[in-house]
Amino acid sequence: MLSKTSVWRHFDIWLMAAVLLLTSYGILMIRSAVTGAPAFEGLPRQQIIWAVAGIIISLIVAAIDYRYLTSSHWYIYLGLIVALAFVMVAGQINNDARRWIQVTSGFQIQPSEFGRIFIIITFAQFLANRQKYIHQFSNTIITLIYIGVPILLIFIEPDLGMSMLYIVIWFVMIWLAGLPLSHFLALAVIGMVTAVIAYPSLADYQKERITTFLNPEEANQDDIFNIDQAEISIGSGGLWGKGYMQGTQSQLGFLRVQHTDFIFSMITEEMGLVFGSLVVLSLMGFILMRILRAAALSPDPAGKYICTGIAAVLFFQTLVSVGMNVRLLPVTGLTLPFVSYGGSSLITLFFAIGVVQSVLMRQRKQEFG
Repeated sequence: MLSKTSVWRHFDIWLMAAVLLLTSYGILMIRSAVTGAPAFEGLPRQQIIWAVAGIIISLIVAAIDYRYLTSSHWYIYLGLIVALAFVMVAGQINNDARRWIQVTSGFQIQPSEFGRIFIIITFAQFLANRQKYIHQFSNTIITLIYIGVPILLIFIEPDLGMSMLYIVIWFVMIWLAGLPLSHFLALAVIGMVTAVIAYPSLADYQKERITTFLNPEEANQDDIFNIDQAEISIGSGGLWGKGYMQGTQSQLGFLRVQHTDFIFSMITEEMGLVFGSLVVLSLMGFILMRILRAAALSPDPAGKYICTGIAAVLFFQTLVSVGMNVRLLPVTGLTLPFVSYGGSSLITLFFAIGVVQSVLMRQRKQEFG
């Protein structure tokens, strides 16, 4: 019988190193983003605190066998639904959206942020338990109901970007589980009809983001101002950038929310394509490769689904964040993983890395502990 500590020899130090490098890079760029803005000057220090807490949480989660989590999947799912429902009743409203639970006067949590990882864990075991029914269309409908309940609660907040992320999680994981192509075709039709029905229910600012993306010539100048500034930032950065804390669009305040939604534009302006964009995207690509490696090594279907779902979250958020910065996708509330400012997001991502490490460290069935 192997000792419990023996599983640590499978700990992926390269994955953790890449995550720490990307997070550190993000903290440096957040510091540049808030320079000259007294109201935000404490954000870099706060992000460091979140990062340290995230590292500790990641190591603790890695030490716990992920099968303890999957065996409690129904309790986790119920807890997520309760938290999202509580947000609808007594959540904190910021910027016309009710997405947060006020824990203390200076601390809020966003259940949908944590939920994107918890739903992966619960849905992974849900799929593993129903693997023999994967070719039945009735099972596909059941999985849609399973994922549809939290999506509906998030959509009502409203949070379109996070709702889309949950749909992507469902799609990638059920595709990996072996869903027949004929089911996807039927669901594509259902999805288009649902999108048409749901559009009138979107908040006004969400509709404006979509119409601004589709028809920028007719959009209000205030709606496209920041998108234009983001493009200017990226274009003016060139290959080598203007230098750390030397960006004109960022340092002079033309680019808004540059520490969150538009941090990629700020990075490219100051650090350029070589030391900015390519560094961030290369590190993220490496992280994705290591996570997919963990999925390939897992003999447990639930472990494979968990790692693949987490990789899908990181890939989709990176794609959307970069895409909206270069005007290839509409603006959403999804931020650049490990780089953008945000406590709930950063801790959630470190939790996810801890789960991946837990799966990887227990890649052999006899190693339980």
